[in-house]
Amino acid sequence: PAAAATAAAATVAGDPTVVRLKWAAGALRPGATLQCEGRLPCRDQEHGEILGHLQTAIGQGGSMQVLYISGMPGTGKTASVMQAIKQLQNKKSMQKFAPVHINAMRLGTPQAAFGEMYRQLPGKKGSCAVHAAYGELTKYFNERRASDPVVLLVIDEIDHLITRNQAVLYKIFDWLSLPSARMVVASISNTMDLPERLLPRVASRFPIVRVDYAPYRRDQIVHILEQLLKAGTALEAFDPVALKLCAARVAAGSGDIRKALQLCRRAVEVRLSLSEATGPAGLPHLEVAERELLRESPAACAIGGLGFKARRLLTSLLLELRKQPDADSVLVRSVASRYGKLLTLSPAPRPVPPKDGEGWAAAGGASEDVCDGLDEEVPYLVRRLEAISLLVSFEHAVGFDVSVALGAGLDAEDLVGALADSEDDPVISKLIRESMQRCD
Repeated sequence: PAAAATAAAATVAGDPTVVRLKWAAGALRPGATLQCEGRLPCRDQEHGEILGHLQTAIGQGGSMQVLYISGMPGTGKTASVMQAIKQLQNKKSMQKFAPVHINAMRLGTPQAAFGEMYRQLPGKKGSCAVHAAYGELTKYFNERRASDPVVLLVIDEIDHLITRNQAVLYKIFDWLSLPSARMVVASISNTMDLPERLLPRVASRFPIVRVDYAPYRRDQIVHILEQLLKAGTALEAFDPVALKLCAARVAAGSGDIRKALQLCRRAVEVRLSLSEATGPAGLPHLEVAERELLRESPAACAIGGLGFKARRLLTSLLLELRKQPDADSVLVRSVASRYGKLLTLSPAPRPVPPKDGEGWAAAGGASEDVCDGLDEEVPYLVRRLEAISLLVSFEHAVGFDVSVALGAGLDAEDLVGALADSEDDPVISKLIRESMQRCD
């Protein structure tokens, strides 16, 4: 039996389909899109705009224009910027410049950005205390010479530098107005209208050069996946119908190419784990991959444990976001209006009275009716969901409006899947699933 098993394993290992499946798994690894056709696919126009702006700004010794690159996660923003920087560094006729790249999401506090900048500056050695870094940086940009290399500051995930008074961001942008700064700023954000909404002083003083990244469309995702598989000599390892279905589902959600790569790679791994199966990775394997990845999402798991009203509020946000395909946030009052309509359409169930000696929680019917009306109830629910990182809210710099968006660990596909799985009302469930349908 042992010899037979060894022989069978050798046969499977030498099976051309299995070999191609292994090649496909390698071709669909994270970050693989950077190697597709030697460039970032389907982003030629955006890449050209970024490259052109940086080349001009560095060539003139700095610029007061702020390059603002925005779009949903997984749409190629950071990859395009880093690719453009690499091209400029390899260009012999390009004057010297020093890239300083800060990922604000990885900082402990917004103020830590100053210390990280100081650490990366040319001519600086070692670190600088957070409380002293801003003063040292201001002195540095005040005393630069015309022969010094231009500092190209790339602030990734700039949303994470937001504070109540925006002091950190204002201090950074104020350096641009110094005569000797020799500085170029490129900011990358998941928020389309951050300058107007939160930084009016920046938008009014410094010209904003925008490059907006739309979510990948279905045809673009199919093209990228096919090119990757072709490059890995593994196109036949994936059923084309399953590939297109995966692309359609991801495009209907966030348009995040990383999600498509993750799903397809996992589908290939599922197919490889089935020794008795034949043929390429197909629809059944894709369905298993989707279920597994949804279960692995901490945010999706948290949604399943939420109460009725918290889930209704998330459903309201989802439906409002779908009304505005290009928006990444909506006004809380719009969500509240939708929330009221959903409660009218499908009222909250009455809690089951507890037995003698039991509390409401023991009876499984803990009530969420903690507030007297929607004006108090919705902000309360938003705060609850924000506390567990499912939502993020922010006040507008002008006016008194508050907007809300999905938290960093939650994307639209996971939200739809988690809400649909935990929804008992067929009418609401239909609304949730229909929200995935978006015009290509």
